[in-house]
Amino acid sequence: MNTDPRRRNEPAEYADLAELLPAPGNPVLPQDRHTVLKEHLMRQFTEEQSPAPKPTARELLERPHSPRRRIALLAAPLALAAAVTLGVVALDDDNRPAPVTAAQHREAVQLLDRIATVAAERPATKVRNDQYIYTKTRGSGSVLGISKHVMRDAVQREEWNAVDGKRDGWIRVDPLPSNADSTTAPDTSQRVEGPVYGAPYLTYRELQSLPTDPDALRKKLYGDTNDVESSQEEAVFEYIETVLEEATLLPDLSAALYRTAAQMPSIRVDHETQDAAGRKGIGLTYTDASTGDHTWVFDRTTLEYLGTTKTAFLEIGVSDRSRQAPTG
Repeated sequence: MNTDPRRRNEPAEYADLAELLPAPGNPVLPQDRHTVLKEHLMRQFTEEQSPAPKPTARELLERPHSPRRRIALLAAPLALAAAVTLGVVALDDDNRPAPVTAAQHREAVQLLDRIATVAAERPATKVRNDQYIYTKTRGSGSVLGISKHVMRDAVQREEWNAVDGKRDGWIRVDPLPSNADSTTAPDTSQRVEGPVYGAPYLTYRELQSLPTDPDALRKKLYGDTNDVESSQEEAVFEYIETVLEEATLLPDLSAALYRTAAQMPSIRVDHETQDAAGRKGIGLTYTDASTGDHTWVFDRTTLEYLGTTKTAFLEIGVSDRSRQAPTG
């Protein structure tokens, strides 16, 4: 590559000005930043593709269900993700959300402790490697990771993932009426479904191997660092959110996740909220300056996890085969 700022056919004054500037050199991005940029560009590329007339299951998925971060990503310095601020403008101090007060944080800790206690008392589910983890969720197509070229509005998403990650999964998506609640039947005449190739973002066995001691789990998620920056806290909050559904089958891990969240100073209680299916409950909210509120919703009486304000977690179970209803 020619890094000389002087180019042919430029006016003389341009060349004279260029003489005053240092040569730009040949910059090389570090591999980890290159990977982040590549993933961002690939997402942009995917979103700009023209719609397929008959989408396959592979085309159906624009991205995973949520920000499905693997543990390895969290163990790396998460400040890198914050450094690559493509298209994001930092807010000034006047526009930043008000910090959570000590009283608000204490209230959140007390609620999370109750939720963790209830979660730990649930019976563990025995799962074989040859089985599938089944989940049923509802929400807008974009939030549930469905390509905007296929289904934009409310959908029901069913998914079967191999426990050991060694077999292909299956996804089934049905549109919902705009005013649908948790009991509204989906429109199966417009169903799109098909195989999902390869292992999921995190297999059930990998999830099962995570520490169930809250301090050990926190250390794992924060990558062995004591300096917890807001970008790391947000990433860990989102990561916990993505595994809460399957973790309901693992009582000890589920409790540890909630107790890990209780150590985050930016979480507060939302007394009046509801999930994406309209089920009312009590919420735990994390506010990010750039993306706004992220709220987990729980049944006010049973403290069962219902989903978020943007998704509704309806069912989880274990199936012997993909496309089969859960057993037991």
